[in-house]
Formats: sequence, structure tokens, C-alpha cells
Amino acid sequence: MKKTIISLIILLPVLTLQTGAQLTRIRESDTIFKGPESVAYDAIRKCLYISNYNKYPRNGMMYNEDYITKTDLSGNVLENKLIGGLTCPTGICVLENRLYIVERFGLVVYDLNLKKVENRYRINDNGFINDVTVDPEGTVYISDSGSDVIYRIKNGMLERWLNSEEINKTNGILIDGDVLIAGVNADSSLKAVNINDKTITKIASLPSGIIDGIKKCGNDYLVSRYEGSLYLVKNSGKILEILNTVSEQISCADFEYIVELDLLIIPALKNNKLFFYKYDGGE
Repeated sequence: MKKTIISLIILLPVLTLQTGAQLTRIRESDTIFKGPESVAYDAIRKCLYISNYNKYPRNGMMYNEDYITKTDLSGNVLENKLIGGLTCPTGICVLENRLYIVERFGLVVYDLNLKKVENRYRINDNGFINDVTVDPEGTVYISDSGSDVIYRIKNGMLERWLNSEEINKTNGILIDGDVLIAGVNADSSLKAVNINDKTITKIASLPSGIIDGIKKCGNDYLVSRYEGSLYLVKNSGKILEILNTVSEQISCADFEYIVELDLLIIPALKNNKLFFYKYDGGE
């Protein structure tokens, strides 16, 4: 049975940004999620997947009790537990017919056509694996917010691809052509890692906090800070805060940006909700 989320339309006034863009909150979901940490858009099936992080095992939960929820593009639940048996899933992403899910023990690859887990990669002794990104050829990169390692799975082989103090405590990651964009929380910076030679270049410094989600926006990047901020970060290093929900005590985790719909979907982990914004006209 489909559950319908109660939506509130235009809860905030339109924010006109310095770039000439406009950001409008158009709806929010009911509190039906359990620690929504990451949202991923499936362009083939025109739906969203949400990871329910719930709470860390040391805080009293049981292992393997978390799940992925499937909703439509308005946030109406299509399948509450599309994928179960997970432990504190965080970053997720979609490439064609596969959903990639980071949980506490490694990476889960789910076949969206066959509707079953295709593979599980165990990552032992990780600090806190967190986000995932996949290139067009299917090479997977996984961040570790508790160490200075970025993992890679290429041709089915798992490796510690990069080990450097320059990417210590990385959370959000994104493949952009031949570079990996990384939100490095040890020094609150956004950095670009060359995929071919692993050279690391600093793009910008951000306010202290947890750099969570990263998405491409034209030639620039949208970057979320978990504490309640969203930034437009230009390749020049210029930063513009385009959203601040700190005073509302709304967290801003690993969001999704659907370019063709000008739609931002922000999972508020500690609020157990999704927030939807219309984002028009970024430079």
C-alpha cells in the first residue's frame, strides 16, 4: 500500500541569491523516516532512494535492522523497506540499474532490475566508511570519515586507493570527469583528487563543520554542511551560502540535486524528514 506524505507548500519565502538564482522550499515530508542520511535519484525509474541510518550500533540498536526506502519525486513512499538487512546505511548512489549502498561493514550492490543484492564487499578495520560515488565505467570510490583513506572497487577488486593526510576525515565525495571531489573535514576544505596521478588540489575552504553532500551544479558544486548549511562553491574558490537552517535546527545531510527539474532534496537526519527546494537559475 502506498503511503502519502503530508506536504506543506512554500513554507519559506523565495530567497533571491547574489547569483540571481532563487531558492524556494516547496514541501517537507512527514517524520516517517528513521535518520534519513542520503538521497539518490533514479533517472530511469523516476524515483528516489533514501538510506535510513537510524542509530549507530553502540547506541543500542541491533545489527542488520536498517533499510532503504523508495519514494516518488514528491516524497510519497512507494516501498518503505525496499532493501532490508542493512546496518546504519549512509551514502548511496545510482548508476543505471544498480544502487550502491555504504553500510558499517562495507559496500552493498543492489540490482534494481532483479530486485536483489548482487554483491557485498567487506571493508575491514575502517574508521567510518561514509559516502560513495561511481564513475560511468562502474568504478566505485568510498570515503572514510574516520581515517585518511579512500577505497576503490575496480573490476570487482577492492583496494585502499588513496592514503593521505590531505584527505583525512573525508565524508562527501563526487566523481567529476577525471577528478574526485572530496569534502575533507580535517581541515574543512573542498579538494580535487586527480584520478590518474592522485595529485590533490584545494578548491576552497569552508566553515568548520561536517561537509556532507556534494553535487555538480553547472561548472561549480553544491556542498552541504550537516549542521544546517548549503553552499555554492565555485571552481575559483568563491563560496556563497545559499541556505541556512541552523536556527530552525534542521540538519542538512547527503542531499540530491536533480538538474533537469531544478529540484533539491535534503535529508534532515536528526529531524527524520525530507525537505524539497526549487533551485532556479544558478550561474
